[in-house]
Amino acid sequence: MELRDALVGRATSVPVGDQGALMEVARLCGSPVSRAQDVAAAAAKDEGFSALLLRIANSADSGATTRISSLPVAVTRLGFRLVQGLALAAPGLGLLVSTRDELTRQRLVLHRHAVCTALAARQLARTPEEADRALAAGLVHNLGLTILSLYAKDAFVELAAAAAQGRQLGPVEERTLGFTHTELGGLVSGGWGYPPELVAAIVEHDAQHPATTLAALVQVADLLVRESGPTFEPPRPLPTPAFALLGIDCSAARDRVRPLIDEQLRLDREDSTARDDDEPPTIPLAAADVVTDALGALV
Repeated sequence: MELRDALVGRATSVPVGDQGALMEVARLCGSPVSRAQDVAAAAAKDEGFSALLLRIANSADSGATTRISSLPVAVTRLGFRLVQGLALAAPGLGLLVSTRDELTRQRLVLHRHAVCTALAARQLARTPEEADRALAAGLVHNLGLTILSLYAKDAFVELAAAAAQGRQLGPVEERTLGFTHTELGGLVSGGWGYPPELVAAIVEHDAQHPATTLAALVQVADLLVRESGPTFEPPRPLPTPAFALLGIDCSAARDRVRPLIDEQLRLDREDSTARDDDEPPTIPLAAADVVTDALGALV
C-alpha cells in the first residue's frame, strides 16, 4: 500500500487551477441556503472557470436568447447542479492533460473516452438532477488511470499492454499493484473533497454489482462507449447487472448513445486532420479550458 498512498499524496498535492475555489463552488452548489451571488463570488476567484460559465450560459445549448455578462445570472441560467458538476470535473480533467510526454497519446484516449462516457451517462439519466451528476461522474470515472499514467508510468504501460490483449484491468492491477485504479481514484477524489456519491461512483463503476444508481449509470455508459468509441479498457460482455439495476434495455441504450459517440468520433477525426500526426494533440492545460474542450459537443 506504500505505492498507493504515495500516489494519493502526490495527486492531491498538485495544484490544477484554483482547486480551492472550485471545491468551494461545488460545496456552495450543494447547499440549500446558497444564493447565485455566493456561487458567483467563489467562481470569480478562478478567472478561467468564470469564463467557462459565461461561455456555456451564452451557448445555444443553454437556450439563451440574450447574451449575458453577469456571473450570478450565468449561474442562475445554468443551475446549481450543472455548475457543481463542472467545478468537480475541472481538477481531474486538468490532471489528465497537465503533462506532455511519451504517454500523451494514451492520455488523449482516456480524455476522449471520459468525454464520451460523460455524454452517454447524461443521455441515459432519468431526471435532470441525475443527468448533471452523471456528467460529472463520467468525466472523472477513470481518475485512477490518469494518476497512474502520470506518477506510475511503468505500471501504466503494463496495464496498457494487458488492455490491448483484451484483458480486464482489475485482476491485473490487483496482481501487479495490490490495488485497482478505481480504489486509487476514490482515495484521490475523497482527498479533493468530492461528494460521497461521486466518490462511490468512481470506486464502483467497474464493480460487478454497483451499490449506487450513479455508479451503475456510469458503468453502463462506460461499457457502451467501450464497444464502439474511444477506449483504453477492453469491452465486457453486455448486459451487466447494472443495466437491470437501472431498468435499462441494452439494445435501446445502444441506440440512444450511438449518435453521441459517432458525433464525438467525427470531432476527433477533424481534430486529427487539423494537425500533424507526428505532433502531440493540442489540448488546453487550464482546468476550465479542459472542461470547455470536453463539453464541446454540448455547447
